[in-house]
Amino acid sequence: MFPHKKLDWHTGRLEGQIRQTPDDPEIRHELARCYLSSGLYHGGGEALCNKALGQARKVLNDDPSHVGALVTAGTALVGMGRPDAGRKFLDEAIRLDAERADLHLALGALHRSEGDRHLALRHLESACRLSPDSWEAHLYLGRVLGERARELPEAGRLVERAQFHLVQALKLGPSQDLSAPLLRDLGLSCLQTGRFREAEKFFLRLREHDRFRHVARYHLGMVAYHLGKYNNAIQHFRQYLSDRPDDPRVHARMGMAYLQLSEHKRAREACNQALMLDPGSRLARYALGCSLLEEGNPAEALRVFKEALQENPDHMEAYLELTRTRRLSGDVPWLGQALAAEVRHYDRLPPGTSPGTPRHVTRHRVGVLLDQLRAVGPATTTHILDALPLVQDEGLRFQLWEAACSLSSSAIADDVAVALKQPDETFGIGLARNAVATAGGIPEPVLTRGLGVKEEDLKRAAVERAGPAADVGRHRQNVESLRREARAYQALLLLAIASRRSRSGRRLLETWASTADPELAVAAQTGLAMYGDPKAIAELQARADLRRAGPRIRMLLAGVVPPRAAVPPRAVSDTEDAHCSSCGRTSRDAAHLMAGTDAVICDVCVLDTGRKRRQSLAPDEAVCAFCGKTHLECKGVYRKSGVDICSDCLELSLGLMEREDVDRFLATY
Repeated sequence: MFPHKKLDWHTGRLEGQIRQTPDDPEIRHELARCYLSSGLYHGGGEALCNKALGQARKVLNDDPSHVGALVTAGTALVGMGRPDAGRKFLDEAIRLDAERADLHLALGALHRSEGDRHLALRHLESACRLSPDSWEAHLYLGRVLGERARELPEAGRLVERAQFHLVQALKLGPSQDLSAPLLRDLGLSCLQTGRFREAEKFFLRLREHDRFRHVARYHLGMVAYHLGKYNNAIQHFRQYLSDRPDDPRVHARMGMAYLQLSEHKRAREACNQALMLDPGSRLARYALGCSLLEEGNPAEALRVFKEALQENPDHMEAYLELTRTRRLSGDVPWLGQALAAEVRHYDRLPPGTSPGTPRHVTRHRVGVLLDQLRAVGPATTTHILDALPLVQDEGLRFQLWEAACSLSSSAIADDVAVALKQPDETFGIGLARNAVATAGGIPEPVLTRGLGVKEEDLKRAAVERAGPAADVGRHRQNVESLRREARAYQALLLLAIASRRSRSGRRLLETWASTADPELAVAAQTGLAMYGDPKAIAELQARADLRRAGPRIRMLLAGVVPPRAAVPPRAVSDTEDAHCSSCGRTSRDAAHLMAGTDAVICDVCVLDTGRKRRQSLAPDEAVCAFCGKTHLECKGVYRKSGVDICSDCLELSLGLMEREDVDRFLATY
């Protein structure tokens, strides 16, 4: 996009030419571009940007509609920190020619300087589309994506996109002055995505640059910490502190590393040093509290956590340790009182549940307290129910009610599991119904064991439950009655097993469907229908039709048969025989294929659809052929040659392609 190779020689040659032909606008504009490239990308700074501006203005004096000069002048002013002055040149350039890569690059830089990263991203994406082989566009887009990702709580896809564009910039060979910052940005993106080994490579390279050596040492310490190499992390942090001894975050990180090594005295010393430099350091207070806990001093640890929360009420790590310590000490009444206080306070807070707001923090605290109460057991249900009348917000009331039901169900499940371990004595309709209701909380082997009711168990139970019979006939009637109850009990247990939808449960049901007597086989087939087994569904419907109960059975099946599950979109391997549903390309013709529920799409069609989203919008009734989403469930559904794909699957496919490219590069870097 800009001249970079042999720039000094090229600039000198153009300066000689302009002295000989001062009226040639193209030579003068090319000289302005060389000055601008030196100023922005090769360490020339404001002085050379100013020279570029001067040359561009001379061109515009003779030809005010020279688009290249307008872009160069606007870019130079943005680079000099004067975006308002640069805007008028760039606006005029848009009016004359809106499809220039260097223009969109300049507009991206302008909006980024003003803090509008949304507009910056739009223009930088256009610059990459118009000039895909320009490292400048990839570099700026990668940086802005990384900045945007740091602003959002859930930004995994943004980080991956940033990493992809930064890798493209590195592959295209940026200028020497920008290679070190690029290594830093790539290392940070690898840290964010958990690629610690790759991050280590970038920071080791970065350590060779004098200006960034301290940055490399700090992040090498972070990499070592995440890899569990705590001694190495401490060594890197010490090297960093030898140049910058007053950085509280590094002292706090050293405290965490010492804590992991169980060197509690050193951990406390490092944390206290961090707190001397920054009394508000969240990490230092947290590490200090954890160290005191490990040393067996919970009272002092609680004091530290309370102080941390007084200054930072949203410090959830400290709150979690505070509540966990209370639970482990057996102070369940405190947990109940804390829950009541948080719930009572919730309605008084101003509306708004976005991250960081008081209501969001309080809701998070309630969740932490509920987790601790669940860990204590069903006896804490009363604490949760007592908190219900203290709040009017329906969302929070439902959260409390759900937690109470979960604890109650857990208590019932425990009792049912104990009874199922002795089915010969405890079998019955009531037990089986409770098993169906709480199947999710009962281990599957226990449910399977509960099926074991034998003939001798029925005879013994007939005497124990009904007492000695007056004659043999009455005894046989009692046994037959219990046999019917036992069969109903086993049928319900089969449904309980089916409700868990496990593979082992399905195999058991298939065995019962093929080997049990007809009545229990029907129960097993009903269980298989709950898995969506087409053969079992067909057999049940055929049985019902013979008894003229087809409509009723179909209605009942509609309530238990799961809807057709959407297949999660996935990458197609090179060995699979698949072709794009849109253009027909196979894995031999395309670099990437993605398969979903009803279609396959190639990377060529994905890229084309991504570039032409506005022109490719599908009708309102369209459903994604890959995941089943509609326009209401995503940002949009697009149509490519009769194949509908939603924005989420489009981003997923783009992400898979970008991830594969990044993986290949990092594996050989």
